[in-house]
Formats: sequence, C-alpha cells, structure tokens
Amino acid sequence: MRRALLALTGHRSGEIGALSERQWHSLDRLASGHRLQPHLHGKLVRKEIEAEVPAAVAQGWQEAHRFNALDQLVQRRALAQVAETLGERGIAAVALKGAALAWSVWPSPAERVMRDIDLLVPQAQATQAYRALREAGWQAPQADGGLLDQMAREETHLPPLLSPDGVMCEVHAHAWASAPLGSVTMPPCDDAGILARAVWDDTLGMLLPGDEDMLVHLVVHCAVSHLFNVGPLGLIDIDLFVGEREIDWAAFWQRAQGEGFARPAALVFALIDRWVRPGFQENASCPIRADAALLDQVEDLLVQDPDARKDINAIAGLANGERGTRLKEAPLDQAEGSTGFRRLGRLATRGASLAGTLVNRQSRNDGLATAELARWLSSD
Repeated sequence: MRRALLALTGHRSGEIGALSERQWHSLDRLASGHRLQPHLHGKLVRKEIEAEVPAAVAQGWQEAHRFNALDQLVQRRALAQVAETLGERGIAAVALKGAALAWSVWPSPAERVMRDIDLLVPQAQATQAYRALREAGWQAPQADGGLLDQMAREETHLPPLLSPDGVMCEVHAHAWASAPLGSVTMPPCDDAGILARAVWDDTLGMLLPGDEDMLVHLVVHCAVSHLFNVGPLGLIDIDLFVGEREIDWAAFWQRAQGEGFARPAALVFALIDRWVRPGFQENASCPIRADAALLDQVEDLLVQDPDARKDINAIAGLANGERGTRLKEAPLDQAEGSTGFRRLGRLATRGASLAGTLVNRQSRNDGLATAELARWLSSD
C-alpha cells in the first residue's frame, strides 16, 4: 500500500494493478494520514490517475477536497491578519512552505492541505511578533519573555498560536535549526539573507523567499529537518515549485556543495524522478546519484506511519548510538502552567509510546532505515 500511494501521487499510477476493496480502503486511510486526499481528487479530475478508483473512495477524496477548500479560505484570511498585525509594528514576515506554495504553484489551493501557517520573522523581533498576535486575540501558551527569547535563539519556532477562527500559526525565528538526530549535520541557515532576498507576491499579498532560497528550504525541510517523514507532499511541493520557476542550477549546486546540502538535494531529486516526474534529476543537472538500495529504504520513510514519526527517530538515534533523542524535555514544557507532575507525565507517555513502537516490525525497520539515512547524509 505504501508504494501504491506513491504511485498514485506521481506518474506511475498505472502500475498499482488490481486492488481489492479492502486494499483500497487501507490505501485511502494512508492517504488521509499523509494529507493527500484532496490532491488525489484533483489528479482524478484531471485524469492523471490511470487506476480504477472505487466510487466510495473517490467520493471521499472529493469531500476532502471540498472541506480543504473551505479551510484554505480561513487560513488565507488568517495569513492576511498576521501580515497586517505584524506589518503595523514594522515586523517583516515571510510566508514559508505550504503558506507560500498553495496559492502560487499548486493547481488549486484546495489540493494543498496545511496543518498550520508558517512565517519567518527576524530573530530579534520574534518575541515581539508572538506577543503582538496574542494581543490581537490569538491564543497561545503563556511564556515569559526570557523563555521566548531563548526559544527564538535555540529553536526553529516559538510556541504555536491559534487564531480566533482556529488556524494554527508558527512564528519562525529560523527557517531551520537543529536536526532531529545528533548524528545528522545540519546545513547552515542564512535567515538574514532569506529575509533580505524575500520578494513580494501580489497573489498572496505577502513576502515569499526568493526562488533559490525557497528551493533550499524545501529540500532541507524534507530531507534533513524531518528525514523524509514529511510524506509525499514534500516531493510534490518541490516538483510543482520547480515547474513554475526558472532555477539557475549551476548556482544552486555550487551553493549546495558549499553549504552542505548537496547530498540531501540529490536524494530528494532522485525520489521525485522515480515517483513524481521522470527526468527531474537530469533537468536539475544533479551531480550526485544515490544508491538504488538507499532509495528503496528512503521512499518507505516518505509513507511511514505519521503517528510513529517521533518514535521512529528515537529508534534511529538508538541505532546510531545516541541517547535521549526522544525523551528530552521540550522548551515549551517550561511554559507557565506546565507543572512538574505534568512534565513527568508527558515524559512517561513518550516512553510508553516508544516502547509500543519498538514492538511494531515496520516501525522498527523504518527506524533502522532512518539511521542509515542519517549516516549517508552526513558522510563525505
């Protein structure tokens, strides 16, 4: 079912063969977990899926598409509210990932499901931006200025905020920060450069990263920040973005070699070539070829159990000799109202979750594959 889902999202849907009704429903549950149902509806309408999709499954995709269209309108309004609130205070905000792509490169915003909207602001103004949104009616955990400043220095984003309409927003002080495993080398992040090179998008009414910065961010987010557990959406975002932009590939690869994300980019592009768009590697002048056996493992990570992601990373950390990857206390646990007993309860829950994941054969395999991926990404 994992590879069948990958095939449906790309150019190989004719290869999945005849599936039973039970298999189709299993595939549909996997698609839902990876937020792909609205996109699959769009592909079905455009006749980009060769397989015979059962009527009940197709109807579910259509309903998911309709509901997401409404969600996108609410998220778009929340994005405008954020831009206005922060703009009034002179805080530059750059839309990242889905917030930047749904309305600009996707066939329809209704096909791109977003859990939240992500915005990059200057680190020195991150705490001010967070408080400005709270004052504007957004709900968020209470945290003192010292903790917020610490998170702005050390974490990718501050605690999530919830709009009056229920839209979640993450204020990023960094486009990316630490990797989920200590054994993974994180490429340096030029946040000031991303902000300085940002361009205004008339359609969205916001600043977006420049084309090369956007592509670098999408590659690093997929391959390094999340070790491919972002799902097939990570590949689709990049494919659609590159299809709409003119990328200077020579400059991209020169930067990739200098900043240490050439191997992650090569792996991402190889998977796009294999599953989404044939010829992608050649068109991108990719100078590195990943081993086919590694690709087989990594493509499984794209469609891993979404609920087991953190535990799979913990298994990978243990396999690579790391300790405490999964069970350490998060900075947000220090926020006001988070008592010692509650923090101990969260740690106990995390430990129980990891123990449950360890007895699942597929998740154990995914953890070992993640460990091998981490070693490959960090090798010369």
